[in-house]
Amino acid sequence: MAPEEYPASQKKVFFFDIDNCLYPASAKVHNRMADLIHDYFEKHLGLSHEEAVKLHSRYYQTYGLAIGGLMRFHDVDPLHFNSEVDDALPLEDLIQPRIDLIRLLQDIDRSKVRLWLFTNAYVNHARRVVKILGVDKMFDGVTYCDYTTLPFVSKPQEEMFAKAMMEAGAHNMEDCYFVGK
Repeated sequence: MAPEEYPASQKKVFFFDIDNCLYPASAKVHNRMADLIHDYFEKHLGLSHEEAVKLHSRYYQTYGLAIGGLMRFHDVDPLHFNSEVDDALPLEDLIQPRIDLIRLLQDIDRSKVRLWLFTNAYVNHARRVVKILGVDKMFDGVTYCDYTTLPFVSKPQEEMFAKAMMEAGAHNMEDCYFVGK
């Protein structure tokens, strides 16, 4: 079978992490997000700044995301959290199209591999970032942390990686490559 005739399920899959991978850490998106998360904890949980930072760190280490702990222990509406954190990020001020990234993605032989986005963020954030970067049409799909579905799964849980493989049509881990920071 010629490479261009490979069915999608037989292609290698390159999973691209979005944050601090498709754009540089120097854009400080993570820092701005952390500030918004701390603000959320202070405002909605009535915590001091120091308590908010500590709790955020604990939830991040335990669940991979602050929202994981907020949903489990504080009955927080995840979409409300998303609207005040991820959706509130001034991404247009922090990141911009990257010609080097666009060229890199264009040079990949798509007859042999599939390009897939993989993020712990909610889908809104993923779509906003790749649109601003100018690469939104260059990926076959996106696996994201679905804040509306229970049980809640996120990286680094094995279930999140299994979800990504299933959604991307990958059947063997040997056919999967993770591009991240």
